[in-house]
Amino acid sequence: MIQAGTIPGLFRSHHWATIRNSMLEKTATISFRRPQMTRFELAKFVLGRSFYMMVVLLFLESILTAATTYLIIKAGRDVANDEFLTADLLWILAAQASAYVVGAISWIFAERAGFGAFGRYMQRFARDNRHETKLLHEKGTREVVEPFLTGETFHIFFQLVYELEADLKLLFHLVLNVIVIGGEIDTTFPVAYAIVFVVLIGLQIMARKPVARANLENQRMTNRMTAQGYTAWDNVFAGNRYNLRLWLAGFKVRLRDALRAQVWAIMTREGVSTLSGIIGLAAIFFVMVLVAVRNAGDTEILVMLAAVLPRQIEMTKDVYTLASGWNDKVAVWARLGGAVDNMHPDPDAGYDARIKYDRLILREEAESKTVDSLDAALKLVYSKDTGRINVRGGNGSGKSTMLAALKASIKNRAYYWPTTDRLAFQFALGNEVADDDEGIDPELIAEAGETPHHAEKPKVGFSSGERQLKSLQEIVRFTDAAVYLLDEWDANLDPNNRAAANALVEKLASRARVIEISHRDAA
Repeated sequence: MIQAGTIPGLFRSHHWATIRNSMLEKTATISFRRPQMTRFELAKFVLGRSFYMMVVLLFLESILTAATTYLIIKAGRDVANDEFLTADLLWILAAQASAYVVGAISWIFAERAGFGAFGRYMQRFARDNRHETKLLHEKGTREVVEPFLTGETFHIFFQLVYELEADLKLLFHLVLNVIVIGGEIDTTFPVAYAIVFVVLIGLQIMARKPVARANLENQRMTNRMTAQGYTAWDNVFAGNRYNLRLWLAGFKVRLRDALRAQVWAIMTREGVSTLSGIIGLAAIFFVMVLVAVRNAGDTEILVMLAAVLPRQIEMTKDVYTLASGWNDKVAVWARLGGAVDNMHPDPDAGYDARIKYDRLILREEAESKTVDSLDAALKLVYSKDTGRINVRGGNGSGKSTMLAALKASIKNRAYYWPTTDRLAFQFALGNEVADDDEGIDPELIAEAGETPHHAEKPKVGFSSGERQLKSLQEIVRFTDAAVYLLDEWDANLDPNNRAAANALVEKLASRARVIEISHRDAA
């Protein structure tokens, strides 16, 4: 194994000339295709021990809830037979309280599953994109993809976990409680709940388009009203009564249209919800009436029916919630598509064309050279084991672009230090105090009885020049590459620190090839 700070064995091998030519040929001819990912593969990131433990706890919670239902039925039977004891209530309390505790614990594992999924996503993104150096300075691509790295995918995973957690909980709760009620009271109930579920699913499918149209119209009208607000500043502060009167008239029209669309969207959605609830209740109550009629003389059955009535009302709501939840899962599935589409961003096909080779000079010691292609630049890089090549050219000539292109070609054999100061280094870890309260509602902080952290402790860190020098020290000490690509390593250094940094670069150049963009005047 190569140790940090030693001369790379590959560069010192007597076979280097043959290996070097082979690498150059592969760099020029091989095009690596990154594996594509599906939504299902991305969704599978939530699976793991934490998720499975969550499922087990949800099932246990439902067993305890079903046990509570059984104990309520038993208590009703005891009342009918004049055998009711205080112990019946204590058992009901113990079972339901245990269900609450288990349900609370299941949330711990739900959170672990969500965080674990996001961690696996970040690892996969890093693994699949670590060689796509050409994307580093692609501002447009970064603006599209970065939200998925900083929050969007995190929220998608948690929405997925919460949806699965809620639906599994409802499913287990319904199935086990229906089995208990069917076994203890009447077998007609399981059939009735199954029929209600199928009917409500059908109703949701039928109502999908009307609800979608109402929501779409609501969004359009809200957007029209909001767009009118964009011109409020001009019409108010211009101070012209004529223009302001016209603006207010238009705003009132759009406000009324937005209100009408909002009410219609809410009533459409709530109408479906209300109808579903009524259908569920009517069906289950109809079955209860049938059971009561069939057992009119059986006091025990009638008391048990009355005892589980609140539970049955709760279960009819659960049936509707479970049937209507597929809309939310469709929304999560669509959001997963966005994360998948941005998992493998593509570099600009014309990236290499940005390099103006006719405006670049590659200076090595006292000799200046020019190249006409990336392959020619690679040949120059590979022509020696060690030494420095200073890339010079005017603004817009593509100096930094060429360094990124070289890194994309050489891959792991090169260490690339771009102009960005966001790379992770040991000296910076824990030394810069972040604003932990950034983005948090001040009222929430006050409600918790705290003061904002940024008001208590100022940020402490390093100047840009200190960061440059300390970063370079770590690069020399802890990395061991065959090629070093240093982009403007001396941009923020004063004369003293610049001399120290130059000595570090010389140390790198004594053991590896250094391709640099700097402000130094090379003779």
